[in-house]
Amino acid sequence: MTAAVLAVLCAAALLILFPALRKTWYLPKRKGFIALMYHHVAEQNPASPDPFTIAPAMLEKHLVFLKENGYTPVSLKELQEGSPVQKPVMLTFDDGYEDNYKNLFPLLKKHNVPAVIFLVADKIGTPEYMTWDQIREMKNSGLVQFGSHTCSHCRLRNLPDEEIARELVRSKQILEEQLGEPVTAFCYPFGSGGFDKRVRPQVFKAGYLFDFSTKKGVNPWPWNPAKTLLRAFPRGGETLFDYHLQLTRGQSKL
Repeated sequence: MTAAVLAVLCAAALLILFPALRKTWYLPKRKGFIALMYHHVAEQNPASPDPFTIAPAMLEKHLVFLKENGYTPVSLKELQEGSPVQKPVMLTFDDGYEDNYKNLFPLLKKHNVPAVIFLVADKIGTPEYMTWDQIREMKNSGLVQFGSHTCSHCRLRNLPDEEIARELVRSKQILEEQLGEPVTAFCYPFGSGGFDKRVRPQVFKAGYLFDFSTKKGVNPWPWNPAKTLLRAFPRGGETLFDYHLQLTRGQSKL
C-alpha cells in the first residue's frame, strides 16, 4: 500500500470517526451572493429528524443573524439588477408546503424579509401543500415571490425533450395565470442530479431568467447568467455556527 493511499484511508477514517472534522471552518471565506435553500418550516420529529425541515424558532434565529451580521436579503428583481448591496443573500424555499404559509410567512412579516418559494404546480391545493388563496395572500404582501419547480416534481434529465418542455412551459403558464405576473425563476427538482446540458437550454427557451440548483457554493455578484445559481443548504439540527459556515463558505460540511 502506497503512502498516498494510506493517507487517503486515514483521512476517510478520521472523517467517519469524528464527523465534526467535516465542517468547513478551515476553508477560506468567499464573498458573493448566497442563495439559501430551505424546504419545510416546522417542528422536527425527534424520532426521525429530517434535514429538509427547520424549526420555526431556528429559522427566526437565522433571520436575526442575517440582520445582526450585515446581510442584505434581496428579491429576484434585485438579483436581476445586480445593484451594489452589502453581503447579498436570498431565502429560497422549495416545493410550496403549507407550513411555509403557517410558519414561514409570519416570520417574514415580523422581520420584513423577502423570500422566493418554488411551487410544484400540480401539487398546489393538495394535502400538505399551500392553496392558491394562501399563495396570493403571500404574493400581495410584497414579501414573497414565486418561481416554478415543474408541474410534477420530476427528474427532468430522465424525460424526452417534449416532456421536459411541457413541465417547464405548463408550470410557468399555470403560475402566471393564477398570480397575474411574470414568473422568471425556475428551480430544478433533485438539484444537481436533475438537469444536464440538454435540459438547461430548455429552461431559458421556456422564458425563465434564473435557474437555481442544489449545487453548493457562493455565486458572483452581480450574478452570472451563464451559470446555474448555486445554493447553500442550512439543514435541520444544525447550529448557528453551521449557518455562519453556510453563509461564508457556501456549505457547512464537506
